[in-house]
Amino acid sequence: MKKSLITTALKLRDAGLSTVDIAEELNISVDTALYLVLNGEKLLKEPEEKISKIESRTDIFVNWDNIKTSSKRLKNITSIMCDMLNNIDFDVILGISTGGVPLATLISEELDKNFSIYIPKKHLHGSSKTGFVGHNYQDMENKNIVIVDDVMTSGNTMRETINYIKNIGNPKGAIVVIDKSGIEEIDGIPIKALFRVGTVELIK
Repeated sequence: MKKSLITTALKLRDAGLSTVDIAEELNISVDTALYLVLNGEKLLKEPEEKISKIESRTDIFVNWDNIKTSSKRLKNITSIMCDMLNNIDFDVILGISTGGVPLATLISEELDKNFSIYIPKKHLHGSSKTGFVGHNYQDMENKNIVIVDDVMTSGNTMRETINYIKNIGNPKGAIVVIDKSGIEEIDGIPIKALFRVGTVELIK
């Protein structure tokens, strides 16, 4: 574990972000984000070598900023995603806020599909039990829909989105850039991923 990751987690906490938001921002699990928020100050006092040997909480931090901050590189990534979607018949591409929105925008342009966004409940303040579809975007009633996001960590946000969409349209599939969960389908809806990552326990 890097001190830079711990420092960033603490800065996000101090800026008022929730643990869930920190997890999404850093592409780590909610458990890891909570661990960093609660133990960050103490960890920063330890030598870097000791921090790197912490094995009690295993997670993978995925940093793909070199791609997602460049529209040209991001367009190349979405071209691959479009190729992976070529066997699915759908009308609307739905981007999960926030990471899925630029991906969905580029996919909708390349495949000439309608575009919409879903704001998950973790981005809403208060006691909302579910998120919602952006009201100013494509009406999805009875439409075939593909869902897109950047990183799937636990699958909870994707499951929430799929369940919401089932009430208004027909989810035909979902696609993410990076899957850390190992989930290939949710409630019968297939989940495609450009990359699936996980930990490997080595026998000593």
